[in-house]
Amino acid sequence: MVELIHKILLWIHIPFGALSLILFWIPVGVKKGSPIHRKVGWYYYITMWVVLVSAFLLSICNTIMGKYMAAMYLGYLAVITAYPLWYSYEILRQKKEWTDTYFTIRKVFVSVLFVCGLGMFLLGAIKFRFAGMGTMMVFFGLLGIPAGRDIFMTKPQAMDKETKLNMHIQGTIISGIAAYTAFFAFGGSRILINVLHMHHQWMAIPWIAPTLLGVMYMRYMKRKYKVA
Repeated sequence: MVELIHKILLWIHIPFGALSLILFWIPVGVKKGSPIHRKVGWYYYITMWVVLVSAFLLSICNTIMGKYMAAMYLGYLAVITAYPLWYSYEILRQKKEWTDTYFTIRKVFVSVLFVCGLGMFLLGAIKFRFAGMGTMMVFFGLLGIPAGRDIFMTKPQAMDKETKLNMHIQGTIISGIAAYTAFFAFGGSRILINVLHMHHQWMAIPWIAPTLLGVMYMRYMKRKYKVA
């Protein structure tokens, strides 16, 4: 029964994942605030949540089936993608003064992300000694650890540091970075190895490339819209 549920979830997860990877480029490329930006951006937001919920459920199925490593990766990637996706939209609904509910959910997200990131890093560094699978675990762990900076930040401090436009741009692009990184770490890796014959020692490149390109694009967007 669990295997059947797992297959059904994959049939949902894979096509919605592919669609979200395509939709991502439309709202980030068109004029901000335009009808197509708002409409396609909403489609991207919804498809990504389908991907993340299905990933979380797949993680549970993998745990039941004893595939603990796959469950850990999927669960972690779901968290690291869900946080920026969530605040990229929710920040637009906040007034000048953030609601307590928004700030509390934010605290929960950054706390979970920091703990999971630290755990992933330590597991890759200590148990796997940075070798093989440990390399990917260390890399993904490092993506989550910086969230720890926000754990003890007060609401006035956070509101003073961040702006709506800043967080919307940042959250959207980071969610895309996470989605593409997850794609290349899982399904995309098979394409690169089996179809394009990429050697295993070069597989770190597609993991790191989305982050580097995403950060550069994010800085460009902030300069373009003069976001502090």
